[in-house]
Amino acid sequence: MTGIDVINYDLRAGANVVVVVQTATTIRDSREAERWVRRLEPWLRRGNPHGSAYLNFTHQAAFIRWPFTAARRSAVAIVGDSGALTATYALELPDIDAPGRGLLQGQLPPADGTPGPRHDKIRALARAPESIAVLIPVLAHALREERRVVVPWTGPGAPDGVMWGLVSIMRMLGDQRPVSFVSHDASGWDGDLPGLLVSFRPDAAAPVPPDEGFAALARDLAARFARGPAELRRALAEHGLPAAAGHHARQSLLLTLPPSGGRLETAHQGGPTTVTTSYAAAPASGQAGPALMCPMCLSDIPDWKSLDYWRWDHDRADYVKIDIPPDASPLQRVRYQHAAYVRCPSSQDDSAHYLPAQYGRYGKPVLLGFVGLTKSGKTHLLTTMIGEMSRLRDYQVHCAPLDPATHNTFMDGSVKPLLRDNQVLPGTPDDASTVLADAFIIRHDDGPERVVALFDVSGGDLARRDRMMREFLYIADGLFFVIDPEHIQASRVGDDTFSNVLDVVRDVMREGARPEPVSAAIVLNKADKARFDEPVARWLHAGDGTLEPTEFLRESADVYAYLDARRALALTEPYQVCQKATLHVASPTGGTLEGEDKNSKYPRGVTPLRVLRPLLAMLAMTGVLTGERAKQIGV
Repeated sequence: MTGIDVINYDLRAGANVVVVVQTATTIRDSREAERWVRRLEPWLRRGNPHGSAYLNFTHQAAFIRWPFTAARRSAVAIVGDSGALTATYALELPDIDAPGRGLLQGQLPPADGTPGPRHDKIRALARAPESIAVLIPVLAHALREERRVVVPWTGPGAPDGVMWGLVSIMRMLGDQRPVSFVSHDASGWDGDLPGLLVSFRPDAAAPVPPDEGFAALARDLAARFARGPAELRRALAEHGLPAAAGHHARQSLLLTLPPSGGRLETAHQGGPTTVTTSYAAAPASGQAGPALMCPMCLSDIPDWKSLDYWRWDHDRADYVKIDIPPDASPLQRVRYQHAAYVRCPSSQDDSAHYLPAQYGRYGKPVLLGFVGLTKSGKTHLLTTMIGEMSRLRDYQVHCAPLDPATHNTFMDGSVKPLLRDNQVLPGTPDDASTVLADAFIIRHDDGPERVVALFDVSGGDLARRDRMMREFLYIADGLFFVIDPEHIQASRVGDDTFSNVLDVVRDVMREGARPEPVSAAIVLNKADKARFDEPVARWLHAGDGTLEPTEFLRESADVYAYLDARRALALTEPYQVCQKATLHVASPTGGTLEGEDKNSKYPRGVTPLRVLRPLLAMLAMTGVLTGERAKQIGV
């Protein structure tokens, strides 16, 4: 017994959709067979005879092939426990000759680790130069814990070798997360699969370049693998990689792995290219890094790559300079630079300030600020947005923390107390300075990676003109203007807060001091206080919505009309001043604390409602989200 079953399907053309019909199966339980039909149906409809799909659902897995002929469209799905039906097992299965024939009538190989019928063939393919050339960037993205990787499709069979090599290396490293792939993906649909999904797409351009540090790691691992998987397995085992306790421990061990000092040959369009992995000092590129501006002091940083690296020393409670030897290998440099910071060159010893080293590696960062009155709930809105970031994957948006230390500090200090423990968070003090709450590396679909930094601003400070404006307002790309429904009844103070901020926006626009206009998202926050009012009630319970521009436009129009009906158009001033703007309703907690001690917990728990909608709109308006639909949002 293999513990694995086979299902045959016919794919019949209906009026508007492909109809999936099960024709035969080895599954005896009809309800189990029906569950597989429902789970696989969207994938079966998207199939292509050029490719296959291995789908790892964590505890179960499926491997699909589409052996079309001119007369018949069909699919064969092999399903079972993911511990038995592994990706390497699926790739080593024999080919299916024709629709309705092959594995269903034959006997599946045992799923006990014994090499399958195609083992030797696919192992050789995985180590071939053309496969190694594709494997290196895919492996680099996987080492960085990315969830979605898109690769250009180069022809039948090539993805099989790449994926066999990728999964083999990941398992040698002790990385057991689910891995899925679609070897000819024309739809771009990911089905919200857990773990890593690699899509080989015929319409894809060159893959997004991986971080150079992870690319160096990937080149070294690929070189070892190409020379001999057994050698690589032994080296990783001796270094303790398979027993590493989690991703960060595995990364730390990888960074201390001595380079192999070998050479490998990879195939490119211009012919074979030899890549060395015997590391000497990396030659200078001769090109300066990107010119950026420090968000804390507005000083220009002309060459980010030339800055020294620093690390936080907990024993000294201070930053300590990292001395990188000039002959350090790329792998050693990655180790030194991991979780490092750079010091703003304009800062002095008594007022030195630091930024994550990755802050300037992805071009100009996108700076987003939260402004509003004290007690407007912007701290809770910011916190729940960060807590819900993982759900951006529903919109094909990949998101990873820029600096793990900053992210973990915010998660432990704000997100977990609010979302897990239902605790009320303290507001931003009036005398507090603008702080970088958290920052992320974000990529939409196949677009470029961008750094998005989120800043919290003291509301009381902005309401008074005699206090110095927060510096970052002059370079902010987008601002969230946060309104409490109670401000509608007493909007005079709210006018001062927003007007003082918009005075800065007008100055910047008037002087032409920035190439791109500032975008605005006006958020009727704590909307649960108006949960019985229309149209607030309708939008508050409308779910997360889509990226259709018309949805954002309808919500903006309704919120604008709601404020107009209550004579609070002064609160919509950002909509008039900024060239791109949207209006939203949101509730960070889903309920109020009427009559409760402000230091207590939320008695009915915390349920964020529509907190990602303003963020999605802002990412679209600032160019982080790509595509024609994103360009139309907020105009």
